[in-house]
Amino acid sequence: MVLVVLLLSHRFGRAEPTADYRPDLPPDALATGCYPLPGGASLDLAYQVRRDGDVVVDGELRRVLVGQYDEVDDAAALETIVEDFTDVGYVASDRPAPYDAVLRQPGAGPAEEVRLTVEQLPGLEEDTLVRGTFELDLPVAELASDAEVCADPRSTKRWDDE
Repeated sequence: MVLVVLLLSHRFGRAEPTADYRPDLPPDALATGCYPLPGGASLDLAYQVRRDGDVVVDGELRRVLVGQYDEVDDAAALETIVEDFTDVGYVASDRPAPYDAVLRQPGAGPAEEVRLTVEQLPGLEEDTLVRGTFELDLPVAELASDAEVCADPRSTKRWDDE
């Protein structure tokens, strides 16, 4: 009996190999259309959104989007993100402090500003992919789509605990 079980055991209880051992990744939080960037801007650098949500900043409700940028230094990341907003009609302020950049559409008030901070990670090695973080302090965005993906915090990066 034991010999029969041993001879037949390779045919029972084993999963079919699929050669697909990686989990499905959620879509890019900004590409879903759920909570778009102001003015229809899109980021033209390699990045990952880490979190996105509405918080109180200096007494006003603002949207804060935190991400990581890849492959470039902080100066290039700052320049690219600023250019991404100027491409859709925003103008950079001459006095951005305490931010690295402040952008505003002509005629819009301070509540519509886009405020940007970029910080390079310390101790980077030459082959490090993720090079730093960026934070966009934005006007609050309304949900722009009722697509199923917009209800998934893994896709929107809008976590309930924030």
